[in-house]
Amino acid sequence: MIDHDEHIVPGVLGKDAGKRFALRQLGPVDAATFMLRLVSALRVDSYETLLERLRASDATQKPPIDEIMQVLQGCDPDRVASLIREALASMRVAPDPQHPEAFRALTAEDIGELHTLGELLMTFIRFNFGSGV
Repeated sequence: MIDHDEHIVPGVLGKDAGKRFALRQLGPVDAATFMLRLVSALRVDSYETLLERLRASDATQKPPIDEIMQVLQGCDPDRVASLIREALASMRVAPDPQHPEAFRALTAEDIGELHTLGELLMTFIRFNFGSGV
């Protein structure tokens, strides 16, 4: 069952084709603390600076993983890895295309394509931190 605070991302490439990923919207406190830690880990000046970088990436129409890699340049990799794991922990997957409503907790092994990981992370940011991204 899909919650109104979730967004569905379909898997479309390779090993992820036919899978469905459900991203849960964070509550205000979790979203604020996540964003503070993300801004710090990415070593950007502010939330607005991060949004500007994401918007600039969007304008180039690059694949999502390229957008992620561009934004991650110069970051603290250990802190970012921890935030990625935290973002993925808020997601669910319906791995079987024949049972598209059978969601369960997402594990890292459920993501078979780097493209899908990029799409999930960019959607997580957009979904949780506003339409300005």
